[in-house]
Amino acid sequence: MTPWLAAAEEPVGAADIPLLANRFRIDHGVKEVTFIIKRIEGGGPVILVRPDGSKLYSHRHPAGDVGWLQTKDAELITVRDPMPGPWQAIGNIDPDNRVRLLSDIELQYDPLPMRVFQSEILKVTSRVIIDGAQATDKDYVSDLGMTLRLQSLPHTEGAEQEDIQVGHYLDNGQDLDERPHDGVLTARVVLEADPGKYRAIISTGNEVFVRARSQEIFIYPQPFQYSLNPPTEKEGPKLSLLVDREELDPGSLAVTGQVLDPSGVATPFNGSGTEQNLSLTLTKPEMVGLYQVQATLLATTKGGREVQLQLPQREFSISPKPVIEPVVSQAASAAEATEHANEEGTSLWVWIAAGVGVLLLLLAAVGFILMQKRKALKKALAARQAAEEQASAKAPASEVDLNQPEQ
Repeated sequence: MTPWLAAAEEPVGAADIPLLANRFRIDHGVKEVTFIIKRIEGGGPVILVRPDGSKLYSHRHPAGDVGWLQTKDAELITVRDPMPGPWQAIGNIDPDNRVRLLSDIELQYDPLPMRVFQSEILKVTSRVIIDGAQATDKDYVSDLGMTLRLQSLPHTEGAEQEDIQVGHYLDNGQDLDERPHDGVLTARVVLEADPGKYRAIISTGNEVFVRARSQEIFIYPQPFQYSLNPPTEKEGPKLSLLVDREELDPGSLAVTGQVLDPSGVATPFNGSGTEQNLSLTLTKPEMVGLYQVQATLLATTKGGREVQLQLPQREFSISPKPVIEPVVSQAASAAEATEHANEEGTSLWVWIAAGVGVLLLLLAAVGFILMQKRKALKKALAARQAAEEQASAKAPASEVDLNQPEQ
């Protein structure tokens, strides 16, 4: 057991890198690597698989190049001049494992606040150091990127561990990064994660090398309540904030943001306050459509730390104004409708009366015809009877009665 194996027995440090999914890639610049692997209770010994597929065992490994220490619940394995490429640990092992590197390439970073807020905006800076100096070799800084991950640390045993990638940022001189390809990476990071305890992992690298550092942080709930009332006919939308005075100094509040109209044009706004409540009335919009409100709260914590908190995005919409006819026109329309209805009612009765009149005329005509025919029939019968009587009167008296017997 050599001094470099003894160093592996030290408690976890900021330079330790989490061994994610039991795998880790080692580049050619690494002089020494120590795997600190915890076993699950009752688990067997760990097997290390090198990039070429060969295996290292606790009882079989190259003497002098590999140091292997077994404790009750962990394996501490140190390898000198490790083979570059992907390494893997096999066994019934605990997820909380680490890798410690010793090489000429080092990652330095500005430590994050231990106590931060949900949706807080942080400035994260890391630097690549080679042989004690900031990296300038284009082979090392070419396509250099920085990644921030949050690995949850559950309080209860057996709870599921989350691994959240907050963002990936390039050494390209954009946003907060001051100069491109200088080995210094600076990014604006928004902590979008649930409150809790996390391990923040800052890693940087490219196709040539990968380095990482980590630290524990506590994410606390948002120290404010935020609402946005939609615009009215008289004034624009109203932004309202209520801050937790146990966390933030009410006299330090300021809000800055912008309103994006439906065409994407931004209208900036800002305001400040000295009370626990902060209200800000925005410009009254005129364009019809959907609007988005993006804002940031700037404040000072009770401990004196300056913070920036991203407010949740809010939306409101402006609907087209309905076409309202004047009251007089409505009254006129109502009168016209009534008159039209009356006219329709009158016309109906006229048609009914006309129909009844025609029917009565038809009945009267039929009755008149029948009466005329009856009168004509009576006249014809009377004339016939009169003719018969006249004929009887003119007949001779000696006329023989044929109905009498012969004389």
